[in-house]
Amino acid sequence: MLELVGTVEASEPVLWRLAELTGHGFRFAAEASRHGSRLGQLLPLIDFVKVDLRAMPAATMLALVPRLRGTGKRLIAEKVESQAEYKTCLDLGFDYFQGFYFARPSVLTGRKLSPSQQALVELMNLVMSDVDNIDIERAIKRDMTLSINLLRIVNTPAAGLRQRIDSLSQALLVLGRRQLQRWLQIMLYAEPGTRGPGHTPLLMLASTRARLMELLAQRLRPGQRQVADIAFTVGITSLMDTLFCVPMADLAEQMGVSDEVADALLRRTGFFGELLRLAESFEQMEEGGDVLPALRELAASGDDLAELEMAAFEWSEQVVRYAL
Repeated sequence: MLELVGTVEASEPVLWRLAELTGHGFRFAAEASRHGSRLGQLLPLIDFVKVDLRAMPAATMLALVPRLRGTGKRLIAEKVESQAEYKTCLDLGFDYFQGFYFARPSVLTGRKLSPSQQALVELMNLVMSDVDNIDIERAIKRDMTLSINLLRIVNTPAAGLRQRIDSLSQALLVLGRRQLQRWLQIMLYAEPGTRGPGHTPLLMLASTRARLMELLAQRLRPGQRQVADIAFTVGITSLMDTLFCVPMADLAEQMGVSDEVADALLRRTGFFGELLRLAESFEQMEEGGDVLPALRELAASGDDLAELEMAAFEWSEQVVRYAL
């Protein structure tokens, strides 16, 4: 789908070109408030109408949306920043939603992890302890669903393995504990008991952020594998307060993270905190976020960041395809 920006005039040559392209299978979208009175001329040639919640008064939107629905166009709510806005737009009849509403934590004080989630966290702690591999394998085998899902996700192309893994013992041997830890962290987002309308994009955002931070750490601290692993952990953990509806401070305590990881998650300080701020700024760039201060602090270039972001997105897409 191609979006017609607000500067596109509904002139005769433009309308003719749109008609030609739609005949070749192209589909177009236009944002309602930016096109104003020109939207009526564009409607016959577009499939999607976007409504920017930040640019359109609520009263105008309430009057406009029913009319747009009558045209048969698919409606996209843009810049949806809270669950309340998402619910309002859903009730109005919007078809699609853009924004970070799914990544905002709805914190329920005192809420604990579910038994299955707690089991995954305990297994993650076990993997990083000094116990023998056979003890880890036994712990995983106690939950057949966990065993099956783990084998499925470690065989994703994103794992980069040249051989298929068919057993838990092989997974431990081939992957190593740090790699196994990362797939367990990802599985928390794909855990069956937590799935819902927001969890697919949340998994995508968390895995992309974690991979970007890992790649940045590799670029900035070459040869320091442990630093890249910690960067991934910080990224994947940074949205778990949203996933579990638990304050991040409580979550960090329950998971027993190190001081440098806690500083990054709670205060955005230290090397990993700066990486996290950079990743968050990049995600919000279309919403007016500024990545330049963080880039300067990390001595990274915008071109490097764009290249790494694309690589992280492609990796995450593979993860999501196999994880759900």
